[in-house]
Amino acid sequence: MDIKLEIENLIKESLKKIDIGFLKNIEIVHPDILDHGDYTCNIAMILAKKENKNPRELAEQIKAYISNHEYIEKIEIAGSGFINFYLSKKFYQFSLKEIFEKKENWGKNQILRGKVFLAEHTDPNLFKEIHAGHLMTNAIGESIYRIAGFSDADTKNITFQGDVGLHIAKAIWGIKNIGEELPKNKIPFEKQKFLGQCYVFGEKNFSENEDVKNNILKINKNIYTREDDEQNKIYDLGCKWSLEYLETIYKLLGSKFDYYFLESETFKDGQRIVEENIGKIFKKSNGAIIFEGSKYGLHDRVFINSEGLPTYEAKDIGLFYKKWEKYNPDISMTVTGSEQEQYFEIVQKAGGMINSEWEEKTVHLAHGKLKLSSGKMSSREGKIIRAQEWINSAIESIIDKMKDREIDEESVKEISKKIAIAGIKYSILKVSAGKDIVYDEKKALDFAGNSGPYLQYSYVRANSILKKVEEINLDISVRKGNISGLEKLIYRFPEEIKKSLKFYSSHYIANYLYELASEFNFFYGNTKILDKNNEDYFYNLVLVKSFAQTIKNGLYLLGIETVDKM
Repeated sequence: MDIKLEIENLIKESLKKIDIGFLKNIEIVHPDILDHGDYTCNIAMILAKKENKNPRELAEQIKAYISNHEYIEKIEIAGSGFINFYLSKKFYQFSLKEIFEKKENWGKNQILRGKVFLAEHTDPNLFKEIHAGHLMTNAIGESIYRIAGFSDADTKNITFQGDVGLHIAKAIWGIKNIGEELPKNKIPFEKQKFLGQCYVFGEKNFSENEDVKNNILKINKNIYTREDDEQNKIYDLGCKWSLEYLETIYKLLGSKFDYYFLESETFKDGQRIVEENIGKIFKKSNGAIIFEGSKYGLHDRVFINSEGLPTYEAKDIGLFYKKWEKYNPDISMTVTGSEQEQYFEIVQKAGGMINSEWEEKTVHLAHGKLKLSSGKMSSREGKIIRAQEWINSAIESIIDKMKDREIDEESVKEISKKIAIAGIKYSILKVSAGKDIVYDEKKALDFAGNSGPYLQYSYVRANSILKKVEEINLDISVRKGNISGLEKLIYRFPEEIKKSLKFYSSHYIANYLYELASEFNFFYGNTKILDKNNEDYFYNLVLVKSFAQTIKNGLYLLGIETVDKM
């Protein structure tokens, strides 16, 4: 049951009875302070201006005509005309039973029923290492993908991997000239680290040596034509290493992709479509083919360069084509860094002129920058924060925290991975979409602060209580004691999911879970939960189990795993 919708309907019926116009959308929100009610509405203050009435008197009038409802304990008028609603103990009893019965389905809605939802994220380049920025893109994209699934969409998790282009050519030149042998019998990370070093070596020489630049440009052409057998062997091996490495990272992050789009699969269609639209959407200019974005308040961009090769822009046009050919989505979400916002706006505009759906049904999320103590990352200069090293650092910190726990060494390693990923992901997702993030490892991995590990710890604490109980009686009566802050928060979970979906920002769920966990730990510290003489013994057990289910479902939506021990 949607109690918020019930209250909205009660207000509308009241307005009809007093014969006064009402707004199409009535804003009903939660007060900032739990003691000020469960919902509040300022409809009287808005209508009072239109009707030339005293807002508080109008609020009293609206209140008088609101029908009784078994789930509303009382209604109060506050301030200059706020209408505050207090939910009844019977409602909280009902909400706990609903959570208890729905379990892993608790919080789901049907907003996107019948819709195909594509979530494109991470989008790494082969022959280069995944850096901290990719983890940010992955965390955001994976979470929204899961939220869309919770909203009954037919979801597809996809990534677009760069396996052709100048960066590959620079890496191949580097492999040929760096003066080191190809690593053998090394783990995927070490092989990819070598490829990354070769890319940096190639990038440096490309910028400083004209002969090297021309050589790399020739290599780049051969990547597309595959006319050089020796180069093809190096290229194929590098691609194999890169894909193996990426799989280890995806598994660690908990991402399972339905399809891997590759630039080598999209560039031909992209080039064909661009060339077919010369004189309509694109034009020739100095031997290249460009899109005149300046006509639409944007920038002009090259889609086919003077050497006849497709740029990233043309490859993205090919990606539009491939996405619609394979999935025909209702919503196609792409997550990138904010530095690509203008670029994507131009590509989306050009794509929309080819096929209007490509623009209308595409949602672009441009997240802020991820800042670490080392400053801005730059893979071109070789100064990157490697994802694997970042994760390893977090894992080592957690292992150190758990060294005195009575848990076997192998279990500590597995648990530490989950906690480390939780710390990194939550640090990213608790910040609203588009804002910059400063990662502080100490705070991110704190078991007691506003962190992913704190949420996991709260889940472990709740489960430790439940393990001591043989059976929980769901046939609970209405609470006899006072309603706690935990009950006043727990039923709001579905609302936070809907907000996160509406604004494509998981921070609503993340911050809600922290507030919920804080209330649970306060409840834990001030309630004798396992005291069978407590008149609300069974009620409290159902409340703890409902909290555990809510925090578990919420962490899943953030792409974070729960743990049994910490």
